[in-house]
This record gives sequence, structure tokens and C-alpha cells, in this order.
Amino acid sequence: MIQKLKRRLTFLMAALTSLVLGGALIVTWNLSQKQFETSAEALFDSNFSSMCDRLSDTATVTDVWLSEQELGTGCLLFLQDNGSALHYTGSLSSESPRSELESLALEGAELFLDRSNLDQNGAVIQQEAHYNLGGSGGDFYHCAAALLPRGTQGEYLLLVMMQEQGFLTRHMLWSALQYIGLWLAGSALLTLISYWLVGKALAPTAQALRQQKEFIAAASHELRSPLAVVKTSLQALDETQPPERQQQLLRNAQSETDRMARLTDDLLLLANGDLGNLPTHLEAVAPDNLCIELYDQFYLLARQASHGLTLTLPDTAVPAIQADGGRLKQLLAILLNNAMEHTPAGTGIELVLCGDGAKAPITFLVVDHGHGIPNEDKAHIFDRFYRADTSRTSKRNFGLGLSVARELARLHHATLTVEDTPGGGATFRLQFNSERK
Repeated sequence: MIQKLKRRLTFLMAALTSLVLGGALIVTWNLSQKQFETSAEALFDSNFSSMCDRLSDTATVTDVWLSEQELGTGCLLFLQDNGSALHYTGSLSSESPRSELESLALEGAELFLDRSNLDQNGAVIQQEAHYNLGGSGGDFYHCAAALLPRGTQGEYLLLVMMQEQGFLTRHMLWSALQYIGLWLAGSALLTLISYWLVGKALAPTAQALRQQKEFIAAASHELRSPLAVVKTSLQALDETQPPERQQQLLRNAQSETDRMARLTDDLLLLANGDLGNLPTHLEAVAPDNLCIELYDQFYLLARQASHGLTLTLPDTAVPAIQADGGRLKQLLAILLNNAMEHTPAGTGIELVLCGDGAKAPITFLVVDHGHGIPNEDKAHIFDRFYRADTSRTSKRNFGLGLSVARELARLHHATLTVEDTPGGGATFRLQFNSERK
């Protein structure tokens, strides 16, 4: 399901970003094309003006000079001196015959330029016109025509410069292909980036789903055993059994029912913690009084399990903390039970409270002197249904105790960690924030 969602989100994200990229490239291409056309038009006008200035200042024009100008500007040139066309072979080729283009160009100039328009001295007034025309070969041209005066008797020189417009279309197609290639490459890169980002975004969800599946599978496995015992005990319970056997079967069913009740309580607490719905009642709690109550509660239990339990309190008064007294006692009880269950008989267990001074953090320590916890297990002992040493785990233990403890610590904005006890064993450290009201 996650992979399918990942593919869909990647496609959606890549499509949206590619559309944005495509829109930006279209705008950029359009601006670039317009700028190219403007630059080409400006260059054409500049070349035409320079040629007009040159022809206005010179009395003779040679074929060599005209050929050089055609090659230099990339434009066809046609001249007419007082109505007589100046023919020369030209240096540029064209789709339509050159003679045809010359006739069209001069005819077009006649439409826009007035040779009879003279000044007071009888000289032709210099005029300029721009127009477009097409040849029979499918070629299309932009033309600039100028009527240049040659003396004061109405003489003139007609210049027509023609620029074939196919280069604009070729440039447009070539740049469009470049921008399409850029869009394809950008879209591919955006797809890879989208795949990576979606993977990063869905990683916590994938992990949560994986943990949920593992959690459900482990819970189902843990519930199967006590249910099987209850079912077997009830099936075997009939009047033919001796009273002692009947009582034993009932005790077995009751014991397994209690185990299932503890398991469901732990599962409920963890589920509510995941949802942020774990109820708490925060109030001022005296840490030293809480430790004394726990000591009184666990002293006899520790003796019955052949453990010596000691309590160490600070010499000075410890400030109160804001906590849920019942939940905090439950947390420390889990740590004490864990110490008794996972350490050999005859070893001591210590409950230590640290917190001298108004600014010192309140810290609860549960110290045992057993075999300790291997380094490779320290990173997992707070995982749900994790058992570091199954050979020393009692039937009562589901591997949820330390998970519940860490959830309760998180509920109090405290940190719960484990470290090695000097000389052997494990020390669980519950530390509250040093900033206390």
C-alpha cells in the first residue's frame, strides 16, 4: 500500500512541478524569441541605415562592393538609378529566381515611395518604406526601400534590401527543440527529486505501519497462549474431575485471565499514548515521599525474591515536581519489577533519588547488580514486545513493561535511559527537566 501511495504521490508531485517548469519555460522561450526577433530587426535596420548613408556619400557603386554587402548582411540588394535597374549576379541564392524578386521588390517600392516629391531646390526628398512580399518558391521576405536624392534635377537612387524570414522560423524551431529537451531533462530530474522527497515524507508512515503490523502480530501471538490455557482448562473442567483438580484448573484459567487483563491494559496505555489521548492528572508531587511509598511497597516483595532493596535520598529537601502521582509510581514500579525479574537472587537493588539544589534536575535511579544489558540490546529494550534474554524472562512478562515505562516518561516530558552499573548490572535513569516551577 505504501509503495502504491508512493508511486501516486511521486507522479502527482512530478506532474505538478513539470507543469510549473513547462509554464516557466514557455514564458522564457516566448520572451527569448521576441528578443531575438527584435534584435534581428534592429540589426536589419542598422545595416540598412548604414548602407543608405554610404550610398548617399558615394557617386559610384561596384558589383564587388554590393557582393560584399550581401554577404555581410545576409540580405538581397537591388538598386535602381533614375528608373534603370543596376543588374549584377549577386552573391546570395534564393528559392525564387533573383529576377523575379527584383521585379517584386521594385514594384513594391513604387507603391510606397513618391519620386515626384521634390524639395524647393528640385531635389528628391529622401524617403523610406518597409513592406513584406513572398516569392514563387515559398520564400518570404521583409523589405526596406529608400529613395536617395542624387543632385538637384530630380535624380535619385532607389535601394531595396530584402531579408529572407525563414531564419526566424528555423531559429524558433531550433530553440523550441532546445527548450523541450530542457523540459524533458528537468522533468526527469524533478521526478527523481519527487521520488526521493515522497520517500522521505512517507518514511515515518511506512515505519508506523510496519510497527503497527508487528505490534498486532506480537499481540496476537501473546494472547494466543493464555487463551489456549483458558480454553483447555474450561474444556477439562467437568464433574468427573476431583475437587482439587477442578480448583487447579480454575486457578490456571484465573491466572491466564489476569495475564490477558494486564496485557490489554498495557496495550490500551500504549495505544492511547500513540494517539495522544492518555489521561493524566498533573499535580505537585513530592519525589522523596513517592520514593518512600515505593520502598514500603516493594521491600517485602524484594525479600521474597531474595533481593535486598535499599533507598537513597538526598540530604536536603527536594522540590516538588508537576506529575501524575499514580502514573509516576506505575513507571517506577515497572523499573523495580524489571530489576527483580532480570537479576539473580541474592543481588541488591537500589532506588536512588537525586536532586540537590533548586536548579538541579530531579533524577530517579533504579540500580541493579545483575548481568547487565549487552550494548546491542540497549537500543531495543524499550521496543514493544522485545525481550533481551528470553531464557530469563518469566511467563508474566510480555515485553511491554519498558515500552510502557518510556511512554509514561514521555507523558511527563522526562527522559528514560539505561546505562551500565559500575561493577556490573544495569541502571535505569529517569530524569525530569531542570526548569521547575
